Amino acid sequence: MEAPTLPGSQLRTVFEYDSTEAECVATLEFNQLRLNRRLQRSAVAQALNALNLAVWIGFIFLALYLVIERRDSSGLWFGGALGALLFLSVLSQIVLRRSTLRTVAAGSESLRGRRTTIVEEGGLRSRGPDGERSVAWNGIRSIEEVAGQILIYLDGFAFIPISASAFVDAAERAALLADLRRRIVPADELTNPVSIAQAESTAVEAGDSHQGPKSEASLSANLIQGIRLAFFLRPAIDRIQAPKASWSTLVALVFLSIAIPFLGDFVQVGPKGSFTASALPGVLFGVPVMMVGAWALAWLAGRVGHTLMLLIAMMSLAIPIDVVSVVVQLIAHGNAARLGSMGSYLPYLFNGLATIWFALAATVAAMRLLGVPKRKWLPALLAIGLLVNLPLGIDRYQTLWSAPYDEEIAASYQRRRFALADEDVFYLQPKLLRQQLAALKPGKRGVIDLYFIGVAAYAGQDVFMKEVHSVKRLFDERFGTAGHSVMLINNPTTVSESPIASSTSLGLALKRVAEVMDRDEDIVFLFITSHGSKEHGASFDFSPMQLKPLDPGRLKELLDRSGIKRRVVVVSACYSGTFVDVLKDPETLVISASAADKNSFGCSNGADFTYFGKAYFDEALRETYSFSEAFEIARPVIAEREREGNLRSSDPKMFVGEGIKAALQEFVSLRQAAVKRVQSPSAVRSFTKGH
Repeated sequence: MEAPTLPGSQLRTVFEYDSTEAECVATLEFNQLRLNRRLQRSAVAQALNALNLAVWIGFIFLALYLVIERRDSSGLWFGGALGALLFLSVLSQIVLRRSTLRTVAAGSESLRGRRTTIVEEGGLRSRGPDGERSVAWNGIRSIEEVAGQILIYLDGFAFIPISASAFVDAAERAALLADLRRRIVPADELTNPVSIAQAESTAVEAGDSHQGPKSEASLSANLIQGIRLAFFLRPAIDRIQAPKASWSTLVALVFLSIAIPFLGDFVQVGPKGSFTASALPGVLFGVPVMMVGAWALAWLAGRVGHTLMLLIAMMSLAIPIDVVSVVVQLIAHGNAARLGSMGSYLPYLFNGLATIWFALAATVAAMRLLGVPKRKWLPALLAIGLLVNLPLGIDRYQTLWSAPYDEEIAASYQRRRFALADEDVFYLQPKLLRQQLAALKPGKRGVIDLYFIGVAAYAGQDVFMKEVHSVKRLFDERFGTAGHSVMLINNPTTVSESPIASSTSLGLALKRVAEVMDRDEDIVFLFITSHGSKEHGASFDFSPMQLKPLDPGRLKELLDRSGIKRRVVVVSACYSGTFVDVLKDPETLVISASAADKNSFGCSNGADFTYFGKAYFDEALRETYSFSEAFEIARPVIAEREREGNLRSSDPKMFVGEGIKAALQEFVSLRQAAVKRVQSPSAVRSFTKGH
């Protein structure tokens, strides 16, 4: 394509104009960019930029650390205030910079005022408020276009501006550009005079001395580019704005990729931790993986020479993804009590999503930066999936800042982990189960007695053990189950006191209760608390034992085999709604802490109750003796707590069989009557005389 030209008689050689304030500001901003580019070639400048970025990231992580450590409103206010100050600082710098440029533009004689530029045979002559000067054609280093202006650079910073107002129309401006290029670039080197950017790019690759050395990109420019690419925005394609590849930038990005997870670990562990050098290979594993991925994408595009440029782009877009991942981890860590088991799974879930996010963003970036043809888009995506996604998904140790080693904590951990593996404990378990089952007492004839079986099935968290202990005390005191209670508990602290929970021990407990109780009138209350899953029901876990989970079908089989007729079954676990449909029976009341497709909450290690257990057992069943009425009381309380924690509703479920309703109502009446007898004046006098 040929450059626009005007007949020689129409091409003016004298241009008179006044530059506007907006043009002067644009010129100053552009010149500042050129200066920054030149400075960024210095290793010292690169290091200072990295240090500045590290300071900013440090401030952000400090705010997060204080919020997490304080865990109250003051911490949130402090973190918010620090964030607001950082934002105002950045905003004030932007406003100050803009204001400064306007002030300089308004008072600069070299930019403002009437100016005349004359094109002569030997070069250019310019007159303005700052005087007159002439420059030969071989003294011109480069020509730039900014906001419709032409800037003729004499060296790295000095230039002659020609305002957009100097031209009649765009055609005349284009004709002057073509004429200037022709004069400063020999004809045999001018291959495509369509644009100044293309001409300069060609000259730089050919080593043309008129265009000056190729500038290296700043770290900040690459990070800005990375943010754009990570969020699937188009990359900067302008020659000045677009970052260029340099090994110095790559090294800076590698150090930054180490700094981000390090700061995240530091916030979680605190200043008393220690650096873990053995985690460096795990953190740096992504660098060679991305290098291979960048080469593969560049090869597919037929531009292997641009591998370094694409590698830097991939590492730059990985930075914001890493920051988001670390923030998610910190949020999960700071809200562990509120999130429960979800808090431990959330970082792993997001890391998997982040890997997919990176693969898609890297592929889209390669398509845009290298111009990958549409027919190769699918191979490019497959290449990233195989060469980058799969390797990055490998589990590897990446904790750079670890909590200090504590021998007592380590020993305690070993005792808890292998509590059941102790020989004495192992052989004590059958005896403990026999003792508990043998201690069960028969009920009274003609009276509905309640038998309680509490199952804390998950050994990894104390909340389930605490919940069963508390519920047993409540039932012994309030529902008359003393002598009628069995506890099966998976927890390292109780292995010498209580039999462990398994489907086998539960089956034996149900069988023994059925032998002792009056099956035609008594009721069994079975409470199971644990983690749960959609596929396997309630989790029974006590490492190193390999315990089978208890699914709804297996529980129904155990209940039916025992011969127990009247049953109240309460399952507190995620997805426990699956038990309701399977256990439905005219003689059964079934309650679940959640719907079949939803989580329940509050199962953090330090808690005494789960959300459901607190509302149903510790609160509602202290107000009423009716198990179904307590459910109706507890349900809105649970929903309110979940709303306060911004949690998805667990939606607890209940089914009441028609055949058991009358027996449950009679049991409620018996308990109410028993309380009245205890509280009657005669009972009080009898109690006083006896003491």
